[in-house]
Amino acid sequence: MEKIPINDIEKLSAILTEAKVSKSQLAKLLETSYRNVHRWLEGGIEPQAVWSKKIDEVFKETVDIVPFIDRAARTVGDPIQLLRKNENLRDRFFLEVTYHSNAIEGSRMTMKETEQALEGKNVRGKEPFEIFEAVNHRNALQSMLEEIKPGFKITEDYILKLHSIVMYNFHNKLPGKYRTGYVNLTNTEIKLPAAQLVPGRMEKLIAEMNKKPEQSIIKSAAICHYEFERIHPFFDGNGRVGRILLNTQLLSHGFPPALIRIDDQGNYYLGLGRADMGEFNSLVQMIGESVLRGFQLIQAKNKKIK
Repeated sequence: MEKIPINDIEKLSAILTEAKVSKSQLAKLLETSYRNVHRWLEGGIEPQAVWSKKIDEVFKETVDIVPFIDRAARTVGDPIQLLRKNENLRDRFFLEVTYHSNAIEGSRMTMKETEQALEGKNVRGKEPFEIFEAVNHRNALQSMLEEIKPGFKITEDYILKLHSIVMYNFHNKLPGKYRTGYVNLTNTEIKLPAAQLVPGRMEKLIAEMNKKPEQSIIKSAAICHYEFERIHPFFDGNGRVGRILLNTQLLSHGFPPALIRIDDQGNYYLGLGRADMGEFNSLVQMIGESVLRGFQLIQAKNKKIK
């Protein structure tokens, strides 16, 4: 798990405040002694690495991490321009997002094989459709990066274009068109809207996507992502297009992209499932951590250029 880019003393103070616990209760949460907690908080003693990791874990479990990520993410400059100008950063972003997004949808391609496909190299033992999935996804990310700008407004044409690129060469999936029939989701009991209701539901969702967020853009984008996945407007490609739309919202508001990994699949589906019951915190926290990875990717690559 990546560490939140604030120091351990700030995290300890936030746990005390947000979780409303005493120092002795905090010591129990951290599975350490009261003496250690007192030394860290009152003596300014920096925790050792093993305790720093534990503090980070408890912090994520008990505190809303979004305000902290909001603060950290805004220190990297304009992420759109950084991705456009830094070729190494852009290629790494395309590779990581493509590999993990396709893996979440069941792709058997490894990170190395995905890299070979994106470089136009021969990938031994893989079917043409597996190569298409990787290249198509990268091309959709490239299209996103070419189109978006600060304050970018998402349109139906933009969404359909992304789908047409993601589903290029998969003609039976109706690339660039809403589904015309019913589909089932295996990870939820929520009934999806009938095909004839999809255009109207999408129109309302697009309006929500383009509203000025009343709360953090991370929370707003997470809720919109959930709504998109529960409309499930296409026969296939909903997850991949939905995650590109999530990053469209984040980047156009000056935030780093969300790097949702295959390792996150369980928490990702858990978050979507809890959102079915109106509880969005799990999904927001998971997407917040994914934005943190985007922050760390951009920060690391930007430092190398400097």
